[in-house]
Amino acid sequence: MSHAQVLSAVGLIRTSRRRGFCPACRLFQAGDAPQEIAAPALIALAFLVVAALAWALTIARWRSMDDMTMGLGSIGPFVAAWAVMMAAMMLPSATPLVFEFARNAEGRRGWPAATAVLGVTYLGVWLAFGVVCYALYTAARMPWPNQPVVVGLALALAGVYSVSPIKRVSQARCRELCALHGPLPFNLMRSAAVAGGRYGWSCLGCSAALMVAMVLIGMSSLRWGVILGIVVLIYKLAPPLRLRYELVLSLALVALGAAYIKMA
Repeated sequence: MSHAQVLSAVGLIRTSRRRGFCPACRLFQAGDAPQEIAAPALIALAFLVVAALAWALTIARWRSMDDMTMGLGSIGPFVAAWAVMMAAMMLPSATPLVFEFARNAEGRRGWPAATAVLGVTYLGVWLAFGVVCYALYTAARMPWPNQPVVVGLALALAGVYSVSPIKRVSQARCRELCALHGPLPFNLMRSAAVAGGRYGWSCLGCSAALMVAMVLIGMSSLRWGVILGIVVLIYKLAPPLRLRYELVLSLALVALGAAYIKMA
């Protein structure tokens, strides 16, 4: 099977149509029929571009701060920084859902806007989670003098959580939701909001412990942000792992917690 046939089979390219979506994107040839990039694939690519820009902004912010500075600052800058960081960390793992939703919705009125609603709703779940964490962090009068120990314990607990039934069920639910399983049941905008919200809650159950650790670190450490971002991608995009490999990942997070305490 040629690369063009593989891409066509998964819906990334299709036979170019007269007055098609992107006649300038004829990059492949299958027999005599020119191929074009499918519109849903372009929408998914746009989400990845947004994630890349969010990573650039997040890294620039991290580099402008003291690597070991604790604290979250005032609520306004925190919300802005958290929203950008969630776009960087979470949108790449949501790309399969975005693509499937766009494939199901293509041709219906307003489907690109509905796909954007899905992304905004998904990020809204994580934004609400960040605000709750900020409120609890402030109520507990953090950072504490022994904050590095607290962070290390949070990373270790994230490792334990990674093999918990809640995390494993949420991870399986994320994979199931990405498939959508049939036509969209409501009007398009409502379907987008429901799909984004459901996926957000499943993602929250999968990665919440890691994000709690990120909040406790203070959102100012480049290396730890990248490390936790990679772990989130493993949680969301890796194929189902056997329990022994899940245990290895859990022990790695516990070791990271111990390393954080030692380096502080």
